[in-house]
Amino acid sequence: MNNIKDQLSWTEFELQSNKASRPIKKISEFNRLIAHSDNFFLISGYGAFTDGYMLIISKDFIPSYGLVEKNKIKEIRFLVDLIKQFIKKMYKRNTVVFEHGMCACIGGLDRAHLHIMSIPEKTTNKQIIEAINKVLYNRKAGIEHIEYNNYKLENIHDINQIYESQIKKKNNQNIKIVGKILNLKDIQNLSVKEWPHNTLDHINKGGHYVYFNSGHEGSSFLTTKNFQTQFGREVVFQLEKKLNIKFQKQVEKIKKKNPSIEVWRWQNQMFEKKIVSTINDARKEFKILKKDYKEECSMFNFKII
Repeated sequence: MNNIKDQLSWTEFELQSNKASRPIKKISEFNRLIAHSDNFFLISGYGAFTDGYMLIISKDFIPSYGLVEKNKIKEIRFLVDLIKQFIKKMYKRNTVVFEHGMCACIGGLDRAHLHIMSIPEKTTNKQIIEAINKVLYNRKAGIEHIEYNNYKLENIHDINQIYESQIKKKNNQNIKIVGKILNLKDIQNLSVKEWPHNTLDHINKGGHYVYFNSGHEGSSFLTTKNFQTQFGREVVFQLEKKLNIKFQKQVEKIKKKNPSIEVWRWQNQMFEKKIVSTINDARKEFKILKKDYKEECSMFNFKII
């Protein structure tokens, strides 16, 4: 790794990916660029535990899609649709789209980035809802803190430990819970269809948001509730682990070496083989799909690396 502070730098991705060999065989910090348009670029994402995982990133230095100019929304929707079609055709899988707005996920410097991850083709709306509620429970989302033996506990690990070990005991008067664990209905407080610009008032107040579009109205949400980052990734992980036996075994193998590892965090597990295959597959398949999107490709100056 070099000392460049902007880890989602358009300039560096363009420079390094153009110099990289074809097809790519090994990833480095800035050689994951797949394609770009006038205002956005596509890369294969770290932590690619499902096929076809990509990020759509703003070339301009803005921290959230809620701040993208309205005349650029059509360009975003074209890129999302293109990636969805690629994943459907190449891997026979469905997709979810999500953003953690204003999260500073990469660190102090960050650019607006939209995640597109694949899920098994036969995933149901009910299964997605169950996965979301499981992640909300795992994170104890909605609990502000726990007061235990006159101590105020706010760290998620402390809350989890006390909650799981003590809260189910009856008449435990040493514990006071402030807040309640949320479920999906509790967090559907903004219109998914109006994303991203209906987040602007919340952003202007310094708030974060999470956008998650599953393609089903019942299991999609746009919320101003403040979660830890990588919420969408953890939801997809829960789905993949439940529905993909091969992936279940892979996770078991990883956790056998390190039982405490959170496999869905990209910092813990890169899944480099899938990153490489996504880059090579997409560069090839996009050339074919461009015929179906001839007008949009011309309108938005879409180029494949």
